[in-house]
Amino acid sequence: MGKLKFIAALCVCGTFFCADASFVFSAFCADRTVVPVNTTLAVDTASFSKNDFILKLQQTLASGTVKDALALYDEVPENFAEDEDLLVLKASLLISDNQLNNAKTICLDLNRKNPSDATVIELLAYIAKLQGDSGNQNKYLKTLLAQDQYNVTANVEMAQSMFENKNYKQARLYYQKALVREPDNEDVLFGLGQADYFLGSKDPSKDKEAESTFKKILENNPDYAPAYSYLGKLAAADNRYKIASDYVKQAIAIDQTNYNYFIDYGMYESNLGHYDAAIQAWTDAISIQPKYFLAYAYRAGVYDEQNQIDKAVSDYKSVVAYNPNYYFAYESLGILSLKQCDWKTARESFEKCYEMDKTSNISYPLMITYCYYKEGNKLKAKSFSDKVLRKLDRNSIDYAMLRVWHDESGEMPLPQKISALDNANKKGKMYFYLGLYYENFGGVEIARENYAKVISMHNPMFFEYRLAEWSMGSDNVIKVQ
Repeated sequence: MGKLKFIAALCVCGTFFCADASFVFSAFCADRTVVPVNTTLAVDTASFSKNDFILKLQQTLASGTVKDALALYDEVPENFAEDEDLLVLKASLLISDNQLNNAKTICLDLNRKNPSDATVIELLAYIAKLQGDSGNQNKYLKTLLAQDQYNVTANVEMAQSMFENKNYKQARLYYQKALVREPDNEDVLFGLGQADYFLGSKDPSKDKEAESTFKKILENNPDYAPAYSYLGKLAAADNRYKIASDYVKQAIAIDQTNYNYFIDYGMYESNLGHYDAAIQAWTDAISIQPKYFLAYAYRAGVYDEQNQIDKAVSDYKSVVAYNPNYYFAYESLGILSLKQCDWKTARESFEKCYEMDKTSNISYPLMITYCYYKEGNKLKAKSFSDKVLRKLDRNSIDYAMLRVWHDESGEMPLPQKISALDNANKKGKMYFYLGLYYENFGGVEIARENYAKVISMHNPMFFEYRLAEWSMGSDNVIKVQ
């Protein structure tokens, strides 16, 4: 038990280090007769004391480095060279120093001598995990569970593996087994609560169990911030945003460095209509991780809703800078750049959309062509649209619309073809691009007639609906300047 506590204390967030050296070694030496280094009792200084050596390791880790602690093994006499306790400690230190193969050699030798030593098997499983050897990791974990189905380390590792693979039901079972041995282990309880939280999307009863688990954690440790965070998530899932906001504020009060807490706080405040508070929350998140895209995306959305277009554009540019594969950010950037009459940025954004689009959405080629015209580059507009036309079905409405833009000449049957479309979204888009065509090449009244048809559909499920609203408004921003 002493060795197990020692390793558990060293193992934090997937790395080994001595967070509280005196606790670590007192745990390791539990139920042992240990004579302190600075004792007033008589000690034979000519002989090597294993207990004194362990305490010296403790002191070295507290004041020095892991390498300093490993160097102390040079003074271990030959008759203690094969001492199991000291070798387990050495292997743990080697792991913390990233000397995984050396640690593995020690542990394999110990395992050959004593195949049932759970502490050594746990170390082997951990080394395998660090080396990406999932086969051996699972082998060692299964060995531990065969010895003791309630082994905490093995059950937690299996639970985490299942959780990462979104098998929350199986993860839940492993966490429950771990709790048989350690019913108040807050990290295991938190894992169980998380599993129930995700299972709650299909089984609402699990939400209650998750809530109960998180509250149990807080009864024992009122400063466990992640529990407050998940209580907030549970409340938000039930549309109780005020309660959700209050919970995550408690998490933030405990840990003001957690990016996700501020993201959630912003979302809850936004749903409450507290937009200034939401913006501030996401601004705080950005100060924590300035090169991560998510807070910029949320903040851009609120800026857009508040018609703070310049700020929204700036944030969307940050989104695509830090996450170049964020498809919808390019679309939003393109739309807002149209409002700013920044045709180059709009075109480049829609080009990105066109590159990533898997649905053959004709909106992007039409917008790219339009932007080229607005940039005064008629040759590029025709060259680009010609390449797209070659790939389209000549009998399709997409071909007919892009052909009109390419040729700069109207096609009489086009309005009738649009009117005959069954798909409302498609019909709305085509009316918009017909209106945009007339607005771009002359014929503002006909353009407005087509925009009015789009707006009358009351179906803002395509981004062109918003552009039609702008064009019909007093600040007609996308007409020829």
